[in-house]
Amino acid sequence: MSKKKDVFSSLFYVILFLIFLKFTFSYLNVELGWWLRHLTPNIDKYNFLGLPPDFQEYVEFLLIPAMVFYLFSNLSKLGAMLFPFILTFVMYFLNVGTAIYNDISVIDSLTFSLKICSPVYFLMVILVEHKRKQFDIETVLFRFIYYLLFLSVIALLVFDVSYNRDSERWPVYFSGLHTHNYVMVCLFIGIAMRIRDRYYALYAFMFFTFVFLILGYNVRTALLFYLVFILVMLYKTNSFFKYAYAKAIIYLPFLLVFAIAILSTVDLDSLSSGRITMYLTKLDILKDYSFTDYLFGRGKGSDMVRTSEWWWEKKGSHNDFLTYIVENGIPFTILFATLITSLLTISRKISVFNIALIIGYFITSLFSNGFATRPLAADIFFLVYAYIYINKSSTQPRWEGK
Repeated sequence: MSKKKDVFSSLFYVILFLIFLKFTFSYLNVELGWWLRHLTPNIDKYNFLGLPPDFQEYVEFLLIPAMVFYLFSNLSKLGAMLFPFILTFVMYFLNVGTAIYNDISVIDSLTFSLKICSPVYFLMVILVEHKRKQFDIETVLFRFIYYLLFLSVIALLVFDVSYNRDSERWPVYFSGLHTHNYVMVCLFIGIAMRIRDRYYALYAFMFFTFVFLILGYNVRTALLFYLVFILVMLYKTNSFFKYAYAKAIIYLPFLLVFAIAILSTVDLDSLSSGRITMYLTKLDILKDYSFTDYLFGRGKGSDMVRTSEWWWEKKGSHNDFLTYIVENGIPFTILFATLITSLLTISRKISVFNIALIIGYFITSLFSNGFATRPLAADIFFLVYAYIYINKSSTQPRWEGK
């Protein structure tokens, strides 16, 4: 029995190491894009080991089977997590249907599901291993945090600039501008949770890191995700904000009228960087869908189109829900939302911070290609999620089986 436990603990640390590898070499995936085409990509400039640009995908080919094997071997310990675990395989089944219906590769059809599910499996593995061994989740998390902060500093010192909305931005390390920012926000949230009892340090930290993200990158979906967490943290740590939020609710109808009046004077398409045009284009495409198209979608790549705003190359919807409907169908999209939401039901008592993270997760998918399509960022997201989940004071969690 002891040997069996040691095998699973060893596998757990192999999984952590594989994720460590993904982060370490994620800089090879940084693409310069049309606006920075005069620069030399990292894959050519800093690829000292001669690794392929899709090295992360090769790691995933090892990581996902390792996690699935771990979870199947510990099914009795999944408890309430068994439901989301089963949902992932229903999503794969629908992907096979999409592949057959559109006569495309099954592997291509599985792409979105694997990106969504791999980080979810990571969360499940963490929680099961904690049930088995009661390991120190805080130590694991902060080793990742310190290491990823170190990598981000390397990027700032050595790498070329990034680009976002007609301006050059600070260099990034983790796969690309948006992924890098999602990772950074998760690191900041992890640190904020650790210092949440030191109020003045907490407020100063959240303020300066928020300003840092604005000045350095100005990725709006990442900022909005962080803002949701900050608002919840302020509510939980200061009675002044509880009172202020209560008053805000009273004046909410007036605030909405004011906001609508302001937005009516603004070019929303320009403000959203062409998203309105893209959404309307996709709605026109969906008007021509048959019943079976709505069931299975039209397959990988069908979401990519050119618009008047994004004329230089084909772009996706910048809305994961819309992308999933176009490419994978409505049932798949519903399963995706159900899978992520179900992660809140694995405990009898839900932490308000975990609720904030899930809301933030969906916000990134609603207004951009969020955590759902960026497994690297979602890995650290769910590591922070597990840290909050395990360390909150609550009744015995439902996933804790016999």
